[in-house]
Amino acid sequence: METLDHTHRSPVIAAFSPDTGAREPVEFGVAASRVTGAPLVVVVVVDTGSLHVHFGADEAPTLPGSIAESVRHLEHDLERRGIVAEIRPFEDSTAARGLARAIDECSPELVVVGSTSRAPRGAMLLGTTAERVIHVSESPVAVVPNGYVRPDGGVATIGVALPTQPESDEVLRVAGSLARTGGAKLRVLTVIDPRHAQEEAHGLLAEQHHEVGTEAQTAARMRFTIEANARARLTELAGGVDAEIDVMIDEPVRALVAASAHLDLLVMGSRGLGPRRAVVLGSVSRRVVDRAACPVIVIPRGSEAKAEELLADADAHAPSAT
Repeated sequence: METLDHTHRSPVIAAFSPDTGAREPVEFGVAASRVTGAPLVVVVVVDTGSLHVHFGADEAPTLPGSIAESVRHLEHDLERRGIVAEIRPFEDSTAARGLARAIDECSPELVVVGSTSRAPRGAMLLGTTAERVIHVSESPVAVVPNGYVRPDGGVATIGVALPTQPESDEVLRVAGSLARTGGAKLRVLTVIDPRHAQEEAHGLLAEQHHEVGTEAQTAARMRFTIEANARARLTELAGGVDAEIDVMIDEPVRALVAASAHLDLLVMGSRGLGPRRAVVLGSVSRRVVDRAACPVIVIPRGSEAKAEELLADADAHAPSAT
């Protein structure tokens, strides 16, 4: 296992489960490492007591036979493809705890995990590894669905779930920067729960000093106002990006999951509310991550510094426009 110099660079870390051999997080990590130029660290978490630790100066921990075989296959495949990566075992009682230790030790600019190996895509259970990692991480976290295959043409369309709180500005800025750097189109997604649409509309129109008309007029004015507000924020935070704005009146999870089928990447916050009482993130974010058809990058609160590092690296390694 090659050891990389992390003295001056924060890595991308990708989780690998030797039990299943699923490589979706590793493949996404490889792509992220190429885009940012950050070193790639593949984290293998093994049960407490499974590692046989040697104390020689140059000896690494020895993995149990079945795990070692799976790791060797991965290592040989990466070497064959010319991919430089460090594969590091972490010993702990759960995958989430082991990954938390890896995050603390490596201080990565991006963490990549997969959906649960115990269920098909769309059935990740409450309290599973991805959710726990999102809760403890101070870095952006990418959750990659089972069966994910990177598009041949790369990431062409990036979506961002946009609530109206100022705290979501960071999410829009990250998504806009990724789209600009990668030459991708940006879809700004604002979802209004129909249970609160009337309340939302009346509040927005009152703020704009508009009279409330018929239901159709109210809905049209609400959409116009939301789109105008989103466009202003987009210009301020992600100017110059090719973007379209979608305002959807629907159950938030259903709307965002349906949209994910037409995206190559979705960016969202870890918690928060949508327009007024219309929930878009928070408890909904977990279910969107569970069911999304594309990888989802979650920007936890407090991850601004690491997000900035990720964006700076991506921008520095972007192809020249000249």
